[in-house]
Amino acid sequence: MMAQFENFIPPIAYIIRDGKETKVDAKFIVPGDIVMVKGGENIPCDICIFRSNEMKVNNASLTGESEDIQIDPDLEPLANIFETKNVAFFGTQCTAGAGTGICFRTGDATVIGQIANLASSAETVETPLSIEIERFIKIISTVALSLGVIFFVFGVIYGYPFITNMVFAIGIIVANVPEGLLATVTVSLALTAQRMAGKMVLVKNLESVETLGSTSCICSDKTGTLTQNRMTVSHMFVNRQTFDCSVNY
Repeated sequence: MMAQFENFIPPIAYIIRDGKETKVDAKFIVPGDIVMVKGGENIPCDICIFRSNEMKVNNASLTGESEDIQIDPDLEPLANIFETKNVAFFGTQCTAGAGTGICFRTGDATVIGQIANLASSAETVETPLSIEIERFIKIISTVALSLGVIFFVFGVIYGYPFITNMVFAIGIIVANVPEGLLATVTVSLALTAQRMAGKMVLVKNLESVETLGSTSCICSDKTGTLTQNRMTVSHMFVNRQTFDCSVNY
């Protein structure tokens, strides 16, 4: 996923620096450069547009919305930067028209760069299964070591040789180790993942099977998750009458 962010960077960009129009590699753009964008090009950085010629951008890579946004530099800026009509974000695409703006963020400081940092720095949380396995291992380890020490002490009391006592104590400890635990847990999760695959559910991590089994509520975002990004007819106007196309006549 992180490697795919490189595809958002256009190879070159047209900028105005020191009063001259220059073609440079997009990675050399710095805040303060005047960037010119045309239809069909990817936005090379976060840009505040001050001149637009019917410019439209597609923010699907950020917000999931499939509809293009009309850039209008004359509108007042809003508190939510994603709803502001004069800002184009790095990683989005200019689908129509052309525009000129000033770069105010590059690299990791951009919106999509911050998303990438959050994705790479996300902390992993222990699953209920791993917590229980760790607890079980601690109990087994305590019992095995305790029995090994107890039998070693009894051997010393009864006068057995030291080496014999040590070997017997180690044998007691090893005998209490559940060698089949790893194979049993792995096979159980693999069989469950196979059953879920039959229901068209892709399991990337075996431990997530157990986590899903203990889930009581799943929250999902409608945008980009349940939609298919396909144009559909919502209303028809026939014989001066409007028909709702969501109703199948």
